[in-house]
Amino acid sequence: MVNLLKLLKLLFLRRRSKEGGVDVTKLKLPDRVKAPNAIGNSSPKGGIGKTTIQLESGVQLVLRGKNVIFIDWDIMSPRLSLRLLKELKSGPSLVKVLIGLIDITEAVQETVITGKRGSVTVYVVPAVTEEDIPDNINRLLEEMNEPSKVIKIVTKMKGSVEKLAKEYDVVFNDYPVPSWATYYTYQHLLSTTSSWINLLSDSNPNMIQLIAQLHQRYTKNIPVLGTIINMVRPTPEELNRAKEYALGLCKEVNGRVAMAIPFDGKLYDVFAEGLASPASLNYPPESSPALMLIKKFVDVLEEVVEGGSPPQKCEVFSPTH
Repeated sequence: MVNLLKLLKLLFLRRRSKEGGVDVTKLKLPDRVKAPNAIGNSSPKGGIGKTTIQLESGVQLVLRGKNVIFIDWDIMSPRLSLRLLKELKSGPSLVKVLIGLIDITEAVQETVITGKRGSVTVYVVPAVTEEDIPDNINRLLEEMNEPSKVIKIVTKMKGSVEKLAKEYDVVFNDYPVPSWATYYTYQHLLSTTSSWINLLSDSNPNMIQLIAQLHQRYTKNIPVLGTIINMVRPTPEELNRAKEYALGLCKEVNGRVAMAIPFDGKLYDVFAEGLASPASLNYPPESSPALMLIKKFVDVLEEVVEGGSPPQKCEVFSPTH
């Protein structure tokens, strides 16, 4: 496993060692990708199930015949990469792509996810490997402090997504937690890599307000598809409150779909060897209100990635039992 503490220390040291850095807001960045099948996912903190919801959505799309690839942009905490690939000792990585060592197509890894109801094949671009620490990380951070190289990096980010969007039916961009100060430049650059973004939070009103502010700061040029309140205590009172939160956030960011997903242990099964495979491969959707909600949202995703139009205003999806 990647030594995340070492990586965190390195990143924060690099941040402190540079006074000022690049003011990205004053740079002429490229427009965001035009590919409708490039979907971003963001949350204000870790541990609220963003990776889980993203994986469930991806698996359900694969079960519908789509080719799905995940890009893990979180070089600080590559949870998605670890969940899909188990270990990240060496090999291709997004970091190597961004500093020009390899092309994005060379960083793609195929992996098979198996559950009680069958197996699916998905593809992933891992964020980082242990061999990227510290030299390649240092190099990337250095380049993000030089205006001319920042433009080169963001052009490479956008071009990489556009290339993959032509080869795969769906490209999921798994974004890092945007509240890390270290990621200031990086976060602004990511705003070019998706045509739609989903904002996920828990039921904490402060977190919901934070993600609205972070979206306004970093990704406001990406239209919001879904505002999702996840891991809601499955009681009528809590679900109604969370649904109002999701709707309020949706209206604030001009989203298209608002929903509150009740906590369901099926989505977070843990075995001795780690997390279980996605619940969509282990249980029928009808067995779980959470899976049924995700299925309904995937209906919208499928329409969007095929070039169709989502709901025109905040449509509220409610759990069914």
